Amino acid sequence: MYPLTAKWTILPGKRTEAIKVLKKLAEQVKENEKETLAYLVNLPNAKAQNTVTPYDGEVTFFEIYKNEQAFMNHLNGSIFKDFVKDHGDLFLRDDKGQPYVIAENLDFEAGFIRENIIK
Repeated sequence: MYPLTAKWTILPGKRTEAIKVLKKLAEQVKENEKETLAYLVNLPNAKAQNTVTPYDGEVTFFEIYKNEQAFMNHLNGSIFKDFVKDHGDLFLRDDKGQPYVIAENLDFEAGFIRENIIK
């Protein structure tokens, strides 16, 4: 198993459009990348008690892949590459024009994912 988190930043004024295309991205990954075991796209809940003031444009991905190769297949696959090419301008970008990403690879120690928890 290869779990990780990644954070992207939606540019001001682009939130609604970004959410729309992120939902489509998640569906495409679900349907076409069978070695992607979990692909959860989350935005801050400003109504909940938080320890920091969340920026409503911060996107947190929680992803689990079968293995590191499955993750590399995702990064180098047409779904992700086309998404970045077609919608990368909705997000804060680095000096190479790619979405600026804060990523953290994780070591799984314990826990579970229940089936059918997502509506």
